[in-house]
Amino acid sequence: MRLIAFVLAWAALSSVVLAGDEKRPAKPKKPPPPPGIWWADDLAAARKKAMREGRPLLFAINALESESANNRLAQVLYRSRAWGEASRGYVALVCNPNDHMANGEKSCSRYPGHVCTGHQAALLWFTKRFGESLISPQHVILEPDGDVAYRKEYYTGVVGPALLENYLSKVAPRIAYSRAGIGRPEQIKTFAKLPLEEIDAKAKSWLAGSDGLAAAALVNVLDDSYDAPRRAALIRALRHTHDLQLPLLVHAAEERVLYPADEPTETLLWIETLFEADRTTGVWAATRALVRMDDAAEREKVLRIWAGTAADAAAPGIDDLPENERSAAYEALILAKDRRALGTRAPAAWMDGRAGEIARALRVVGRTTAGTEAVFDQLSADAAPGRMRSALLTTTAADIRMNQKAIRRILATSHSERVRIAAALALLRVRLSHAGAVVRTIRAALGDPLEGPETRPLAVAILGEDPGQSAVEWTKRLEAHLQGGAK
Repeated sequence: MRLIAFVLAWAALSSVVLAGDEKRPAKPKKPPPPPGIWWADDLAAARKKAMREGRPLLFAINALESESANNRLAQVLYRSRAWGEASRGYVALVCNPNDHMANGEKSCSRYPGHVCTGHQAALLWFTKRFGESLISPQHVILEPDGDVAYRKEYYTGVVGPALLENYLSKVAPRIAYSRAGIGRPEQIKTFAKLPLEEIDAKAKSWLAGSDGLAAAALVNVLDDSYDAPRRAALIRALRHTHDLQLPLLVHAAEERVLYPADEPTETLLWIETLFEADRTTGVWAATRALVRMDDAAEREKVLRIWAGTAADAAAPGIDDLPENERSAAYEALILAKDRRALGTRAPAAWMDGRAGEIARALRVVGRTTAGTEAVFDQLSADAAPGRMRSALLTTTAADIRMNQKAIRRILATSHSERVRIAAALALLRVRLSHAGAVVRTIRAALGDPLEGPETRPLAVAILGEDPGQSAVEWTKRLEAHLQGGAK
């Protein structure tokens, strides 16, 4: 009886509560976000988010409202689900000088879900960075640190979802991997069930198509697979990856390359796959694995893959590698203290604890026949200024001195302001002359609201003191440091 009474009381109470809920006014639902591109309103916050999360920045210059291509982009393409999904891995900013929020509207009528002060501020920043005479429409992809990864003036149909996804794979592979997991569930599920004998052909077809997240999706499939033969088939299939998506392979293989002893069979399989996909990427993997392998037999397997030497051949054939690769192989072997590094091309002094010194000498002098400037000559031709800047800021003082002509050339000719600043800091670090260009470049950087906060502490660390806020004092201190002679 007590149980019956409790149930009846609970039912009565529930009806009162539910009735009370029915009388409460329903909370207004937030409108769903637009299916197209989500434009950032705050430029400073957008740039911080890009740096914090490793996302590329997409700038869409859409400033001419009387021109058909601009209007088609703004009113049709940017609002489409295809462009929206392809841009989700980016921090996107649209650039337009006009106000579209008349009559008290809370959202921009041209770019829904956006406020007009956002696209006005983005345009001001963009014109300051790239010049006041701009072509519209135009699309620019910046790496998270601000270096230009892609720029296309006018609209010819080249820029679209496929290009955005390909460049996401190139510039931000970690983000592309995540986006593929969200946006390609059916393809991932299908590949997970394919018979082993069909994986290679299907993967080759998919990777050859227009899907800019194909490699990222296949890596998702790989990470969800635990069967060794299936994993091997998926890794081998990734050799069909094309250039723009190659960073996905580096992202996927990095753990195996840096910790080769954990899964030695997969490490070798990755190295073989990377050499087939792109030789430079293969060299990247092979050198890092060689240094970290404790087993000499495993290192020999890597060298055989690298040299294309058959398993029954007498030697891995390092001496038959191209000259720049041969030097890289010996450098890795020296750091690994492998006896194969002994011989005419690499002295035996590593036995005296000089492995790092000899490796640096090989890296600078032996990399190519071009001589001591080879390292920076190669960087000068590199399409990724971010890597060039990093090399200039982190290379040794000895390397800077040996490559000073190349660094001066970079300072004088690089199209990237950030690379020129790094070159000036490198020359300042070792007190090489060329004072005029070094001082002008660093002073200009200090006065720039974007470059100043990063350049200042780097310069102060080199000088050993902070000259303060005066441009005159900075000039005096920089010149005095440069006139102090080489350390």
